[in-house]
Amino acid sequence: MADFNTLLAVKDLMTPNIETSFYEIKVSEAAKIMADKGISSIVLTDGEGKIAGIVTETDIVREVVAKSVDPASVAARDVMNPDIHSIPGDTSIFEARSRMTELKVKHMIVEDGGKPRGIVSASTLMGS
Repeated sequence: MADFNTLLAVKDLMTPNIETSFYEIKVSEAAKIMADKGISSIVLTDGEGKIAGIVTETDIVREVVAKSVDPASVAARDVMNPDIHSIPGDTSIFEARSRMTELKVKHMIVEDGGKPRGIVSASTLMGS
């Protein structure tokens, strides 16, 4: 019989298409993309196309809205979190939840062979 903890893996729940944008995008533009696509984060890339960080709804609320900063005047890189955490796609949802709690993050890149394949959020895992 299969181990209960491995019945459902993060690759089964991840959002397969990661929304990315250049890190110079204005926060107002990033927020519009998130609202239009119904997502809570955007992975930001640098001038070479490499992952530079992630900007989330929480980052925008804490660093822009709560501080009364004009979101059209600040670049997403100025409020992004540069610490990107990833997890292999075959990791159980239970282990992923545990790692997110331990790391105090709400999003993780799902990788396969060292390449990003999707993104998973804490809210998605909690609903599973």
